[in-house]
Amino acid sequence: MTLSDVTKNAMARATLRSNLRHWYNQASDEEIQDGLNWYARANDVASDLACDYFEKREGRYIIKFPPLVTAGVISALSPNNKWKRNLIDARAVLDAVDGNQPSDAVKVCTYNANKLKAFEIARGNQEILTKSPKTYAFAKNVGELDDKFVTIDVWHLRACQTRSNKRKELQSTITPLQYKIIQEETLKVAKEFGIKGYEFQAIVWVAIRNRWNNQ
Repeated sequence: MTLSDVTKNAMARATLRSNLRHWYNQASDEEIQDGLNWYARANDVASDLACDYFEKREGRYIIKFPPLVTAGVISALSPNNKWKRNLIDARAVLDAVDGNQPSDAVKVCTYNANKLKAFEIARGNQEILTKSPKTYAFAKNVGELDDKFVTIDVWHLRACQTRSNKRKELQSTITPLQYKIIQEETLKVAKEFGIKGYEFQAIVWVAIRNRWNNQ
């Protein structure tokens, strides 16, 4: 099965769901608990970050960067970036936008294009946020704990394609249509286990990453 097959036939989608069930069932009790807690903890981080910035409108102070925005900034800065550094970079971007500083004033540990994307999200350009399915899903999951979306990253794509505990080369990019279908299929499997889609994704992420990294 290739991920392009999911747009063409039901058998490929059934294989995808079977692979996801496999990785969920491979997870230890500790990994399941880690996955169940991850987005709740991340939501706390995004909310705390949002509460550090206020602006005055019509005589009252309101949050300048809502959690959906702070989570979107975190998501934009995430490629090839460790979580702790990601949060440092997110604060640096928000500080810069809050102080009307240019993007050149900030150094981050990801690609320059992603830094510019983070700046645009912080400045309120929602089009930048919504036109990227993964960035938007992460922002909705982390910023609002919205269970209608699933953050489909490279680890989730690997879990969709294989049951192997050993690293192997697999498809790592998808089209918006493929994203939509994989998200729908993931939500179906999560419902089977009685948990939210983002919780299921986090558990699968922990399960496959731990096994591949231990090889």
